[in-house]
Amino acid sequence: MNYKKLRTLYKKEIMDVLRDKKTILTMVVLPVILYPLLFLVIMQVISMINESQQEHTYKVAYSDVAVEDRNALNDWIKGDEDDLEYKIKDVDSKDPKKDLEDEKIDAYITTTYKGDQITYEIHYLSAVTNSNTVEGMLDDEIDSFAKHIAEKNAQEAGLDVQSVLYPVIAKSDDQSSNESSIGSILGGIIPFLMITAILMGSMYPAIDATAGEKERGTLETLLTLPIGNMELIMSKFLSVATISIVSVFINTLSMGGVAVYMFATIQSLSDGAAKFKLSTFIPAILISIVCIIAFALFMSAVVMCVCAFAKSFKEANNYVTPVTLVVMLTGYIGFIPNVELTSKTALIPVANICLLMKTLLVFKYDFQLILIVLLSNIIYAFVAVWFLSKIYNSESILFGESLSGIKLFERRKNIKKGSTPTIQESLLILIIALLIMVYVGGIMSLDNPIYGVVIPQIFIGGLPLIAAFYIKADIKKVFCLKLPSVKHLIGSVILIIGSSCAVMLLANLLAYLMPDRNNAVNLGFEDILDGVPFVGALILIALMPAVCEELMFRGYMLTAFKNRMKLPVAVIIVSVFFGMTHMSLIRLLPTTILGIALAYAILNSESIMCSALMHFINNGFSVFLMYYGDKIPALADEKMTKPVILVMLIIAAVCIPAGVVLLKRQSKTAVSVDDK
Repeated sequence: MNYKKLRTLYKKEIMDVLRDKKTILTMVVLPVILYPLLFLVIMQVISMINESQQEHTYKVAYSDVAVEDRNALNDWIKGDEDDLEYKIKDVDSKDPKKDLEDEKIDAYITTTYKGDQITYEIHYLSAVTNSNTVEGMLDDEIDSFAKHIAEKNAQEAGLDVQSVLYPVIAKSDDQSSNESSIGSILGGIIPFLMITAILMGSMYPAIDATAGEKERGTLETLLTLPIGNMELIMSKFLSVATISIVSVFINTLSMGGVAVYMFATIQSLSDGAAKFKLSTFIPAILISIVCIIAFALFMSAVVMCVCAFAKSFKEANNYVTPVTLVVMLTGYIGFIPNVELTSKTALIPVANICLLMKTLLVFKYDFQLILIVLLSNIIYAFVAVWFLSKIYNSESILFGESLSGIKLFERRKNIKKGSTPTIQESLLILIIALLIMVYVGGIMSLDNPIYGVVIPQIFIGGLPLIAAFYIKADIKKVFCLKLPSVKHLIGSVILIIGSSCAVMLLANLLAYLMPDRNNAVNLGFEDILDGVPFVGALILIALMPAVCEELMFRGYMLTAFKNRMKLPVAVIIVSVFFGMTHMSLIRLLPTTILGIALAYAILNSESIMCSALMHFINNGFSVFLMYYGDKIPALADEKMTKPVILVMLIIAAVCIPAGVVLLKRQSKTAVSVDDK
């Protein structure tokens, strides 16, 4: 990499960004003006609401209440013995129930008597603000009145009020420091605002540096210059990350100023307000800044990857919207109680930075977890930049069709015969299938769990076929519908035996690390297959996925991806999607590895029957273990013994290379020589 060229390109990108008034507005003007303005407006609105509630006079009627009881309660409400200041007016009503429904009164009270005990019942409308408000006021007043009567009766009887009425009193002693209490309150708010600021700060520069360049027609010019692809990518990435980080610091200073002003105001107005030292937060702030910079690098790269697929500024905005929703929804994890930073949550993007800041603000310094969060975000950033470099190396992605060019949105008569599915079309079909799986499958499973399996599988296999038919694709070519050779069938069986052993060993390791998630997956299968015979389970869990999922992933999706990017990258991406659709963290990595093995089989045999057979054998063996595993001594124990692990390692080490060799496709050159 030529660092001199990189520095020149970086300056050029920064200048381009700073010339854009929208970026300056988002990065500087909005934080400096918006946060103080929002604070003042919110405080003013809250003050106005409180004043209106205190000044408003609420109308309350009585129905079939004795005069002395009505007067006693009214006298208590009007008095100031209880330090409750409510403006409640006693009004007469001939039909209180109707008047309440017509909102002529806010509530009415009735009484019931049980011996010497009186029960005041408050009738109100929870859907009406004034009525709902006065119900809480009356409830406070009646509780206070009841306490007053009880103390009065105890005194008249010559009893000790405290020992008789209040023999047990609860007192609380908060051992947390004032700084910890304040940090606990801010632990959910500050991280959420930070990730939002990072996202907003990187969004416009990323769009301008990718889709903006395409729309202006300047990207082609840049690619013709005597500069390396890596210099171009890194200059754009570093400029976006710089703007994002600067935006975060400006947002932090603005929010910090508002927070300091707010606490200073509270302390000046309230003598009993808690004092705190701002210097206590300095270590937490410094550590957070370092981790936030790493997160900003990751977020900038992700947004650039998404925007690189767009061809215009408007289209890029549409693409970024789902990313924004995912990031912001994940950021809410800081508001969820009892969710803490652990070695597992420290690896989850977005969530890890929120939980880290939440932990630091209450002065819990676990440097091992801090290091995991920091390194994980750095690694994620490198992966995202690597993926971005692949996008810029692919002209079909960089200058190819965007989502607006999906053939599924065109009239079928305008589509040329023999067209191939695109990446965007395959992702759209997958998203629709997943939505059906979640919603339709979830609803159907309420009546019968089996329906929750069958219906989604039908759509997973059916939608790709319908889409391929609509775009006039060559069905045989897209789905590799041809008979495999005996050699390839044997190689597929041997490969899946070795791959299944390797995947089972990995799954067993993950089950040891995450036992709760593993138990949840097992219980889910047991609930679905409750009362289902072995053959029925084999059809549901092995045969249907072997057909339907192969049509989706190794058929439609793999064809779309391999036509527009390098084959290894296409296989890995499709396999990751295959793992993600199983919606289980503990099954993600094993299923992804299995997907790679299935893709290898179909690519070399050119027959979907090979991958379908492998899929069936793998799932069928899992069904066999569920039904008959406890009858086999070596497999009866859920935790694998050392001999079983050793045997499976040997099988994997022998069968995987053997299957790879048998499936390996003979080169065309070798075939032509043999023919001669």
